[in-house]
Amino acid sequence: MSLLETEAKLKTNPLDETDDVSLGDAVRRARKARGLSLQLVADGVGISTGLLSQIERGISSPSVRNLRAICEVIGIPFLSLFDDGEARASRESRMIVRADRRKTVDFGDRKMVKSFLTVHDEGALQVMEIVLEAGGSSGEESYAHEGEECGLVLSGRLELVVDDHRYQLSPGDAFHFESTRPHRFRNLAEVETRVIWITTPPVW
Repeated sequence: MSLLETEAKLKTNPLDETDDVSLGDAVRRARKARGLSLQLVADGVGISTGLLSQIERGISSPSVRNLRAICEVIGIPFLSLFDDGEARASRESRMIVRADRRKTVDFGDRKMVKSFLTVHDEGALQVMEIVLEAGGSSGEESYAHEGEECGLVLSGRLELVVDDHRYQLSPGDAFHFESTRPHRFRNLAEVETRVIWITTPPVW
């Protein structure tokens, strides 16, 4: 919906209570995200802090004029307050991976699970969280492929083998190597080991 269409709709169809609450919540979240006080925004708009508070709580419906002024003071596009849930969900799905919606691959007897932290594999890199149970590994054989990879050990102890050279990594240790070099890894700890692992280009 365009700016003119939105303003026309507001003028001809006053907001109901549900719209008021949704709009007020959007205003409050935008104001707080920018660290602005009620007083600062209200003064900039030329209204009382009480009225702005009522608008944010959905108690009062703002006029189009006041709403435009609020957006200008906060520094947000007018239409951003009217994004519907479907639009937000669509936009989020192209950028955000929620913790409970990760794509995962369980390698079973290897005692390894890979969770993908990137939205898709069409970009230049792929980010995973690898969880290795005690005794877990990438396998007995080394492997190689095009690209580069790097990572960060979050917990546990990791043995990384590159070109038959063995490295032991602890939490906070990081690594970076060319993927064309034969490599493999395993968990050295008696508890699970967690690693953020990045490859470029994506290999999964």
